[in-house]
Amino acid sequence: MSSESSYEEDVTVNPWVLERFAERYFRSSKKGVFSGKKVPLRKLLVWQKGNLRTALTKDCSNSDAGHMFKAIQMFMGDRNCKKDPMTMAVKVIEKAILGPDLSIRDEIYCQLCKQLTHNPDREGSEYNGWDLLCLCVQYFPPSNKLFNDLMAFFNEYLKLTTDEKLPDYAKFCLRICPKTQKIGARGRVPTVDELNGLLDSPFKFAVFGSTLEEIMEIQEEFAPDEDIPLVLTALAQAVIDLDGEQTEGIFRVPGDAEQVTRLRICIENGEYEIPEDIVDAHIPASLLKLWMRELEKPIIPEEKYLDAIAAAQNESVEDALKIYKKLPKLYRRVVRFVVNYLRHMAKEENVPVTKMSIANLSMVFAPNFLRCPSEDPSVIFTTQKHQQTFVRLLIENL
Repeated sequence: MSSESSYEEDVTVNPWVLERFAERYFRSSKKGVFSGKKVPLRKLLVWQKGNLRTALTKDCSNSDAGHMFKAIQMFMGDRNCKKDPMTMAVKVIEKAILGPDLSIRDEIYCQLCKQLTHNPDREGSEYNGWDLLCLCVQYFPPSNKLFNDLMAFFNEYLKLTTDEKLPDYAKFCLRICPKTQKIGARGRVPTVDELNGLLDSPFKFAVFGSTLEEIMEIQEEFAPDEDIPLVLTALAQAVIDLDGEQTEGIFRVPGDAEQVTRLRICIENGEYEIPEDIVDAHIPASLLKLWMRELEKPIIPEEKYLDAIAAAQNESVEDALKIYKKLPKLYRRVVRFVVNYLRHMAKEENVPVTKMSIANLSMVFAPNFLRCPSEDPSVIFTTQKHQQTFVRLLIENL
């Protein structure tokens, strides 16, 4: 099969959506090996079998780019790999997270898009490339200058409705990439086992990162009697079962990141019982906060944010409770559950050990209740204390 043939059928896909970015940020001095002529830009944007002689992007070193391209080829099956191909994914993500040159992130995304364009082996190399792309968007963001064009690239593949996988890959990237862009790269390099556990993420419902409504709709199939998300009740109970009520710094001290990720993967796979070898209450506590933080819509919707800040500024219990009462029914149930739970955790007999009073719990949970719509750091900073006050008013009075 020629490198063009698979895309001749996909007349709806525009494979050149990165051309605008390439015109501005790709190396302009790249030459043909023998002719000395510039390589046409579009040729740099399509799959190639051989080595990448120079970096695609201007800011990335040729050495780093070359190493990443070989790792990508090995993962995709376009180059012989004597190791587990997933070790190549770890290598790519590790380089993107730890740097030190963050320009490698855009280089990696551009290389992946290149190797997915006019790829001659859809069900092999191309699907593998999308697997790696879906892993990357979960661990590190593109730069702001690449973000919109990369999203446009993903969007093109929604059109391939006759393909059993590509639209799902694209939907996943379109959903996850903006979130990673907002929160930044993860702070830890994943293990091979963690990445293997995430491979199916584009093809199954996500407990993390969805809306409350979507979670409840899917949950109806296996837990129809539950009126709030099972993930919330399971993690809350796990904290108590692991003696979180007598654990210093509960909900403030982070759990082991590898164990938190492992528990997350279990829950994503529908396994809500906590594994017996997880014995630290900080692990489900950290994951509970993460689940709340990653909800597509916060439990206090953004349209209520300014009202909540105003209620906090005025220390108005009445206004805070009015906001609660006007929430959709599902959101009211979730807010009430979390508030009652935090009140329980802050009982007088617990605080001397946990050091987590209502004020302290309000501080660590405020970003998980409310999400500032502004990206201005000064606005975010000045409203933090008001977010904490609003959560405290709910815990004390709801």
